[in-house]
Amino acid sequence: MMGRFRDLSGLSFGRLKVIHRIGTQSGHPLWLCHCSCGKQNKVLSGDLLSKSTQSCGCLKKDWLASDIQHQRNAGKARAITLTKHGGSNTRLYTIWKAMRSRCHRVKDKYYKDYGGRGITICTEWNDYSVFRDWAMENGYDSTANFGECTIDRINNDEGYYPENCRWVDMKIQATNRRVKNA
Repeated sequence: MMGRFRDLSGLSFGRLKVIHRIGTQSGHPLWLCHCSCGKQNKVLSGDLLSKSTQSCGCLKKDWLASDIQHQRNAGKARAITLTKHGGSNTRLYTIWKAMRSRCHRVKDKYYKDYGGRGITICTEWNDYSVFRDWAMENGYDSTANFGECTIDRINNDEGYYPENCRWVDMKIQATNRRVKNA
């Protein structure tokens, strides 16, 4: 049994106003719509009625732009500048994120051995670019093989800060472990 045809001409769905039906696509009515931003696009009845399409795409762009602005404003409120550093796809950035997760994120599987026992990160290393600059000036090798250049705390009972950290291989890292109480 076929569903009843419903004329959507003149109705509004989000930012879209239906102008008229322009045909059928895959057996479903297809409508020409005018977006409040000025663009026109073709939308299926089901997408309009289910609210899965509410604009020509400008709604998502506006939402993303406002979210980025919100993040920038939040950064200003915390007295930090949120800028792109261009390092998010690097091994060093992954090391930095893992260090922060171990110390700050309660759900991290290593938190109990780091943040849970009071290991902290110096405030200046909250800014990745500051950490990156320190790393480059203090022996970090971006071309080293896995396990040949790892961040190590000289005193395992103290936090991550420039005077207590160094870049070493896994062999040296393995000798610098605290004795765990049974």
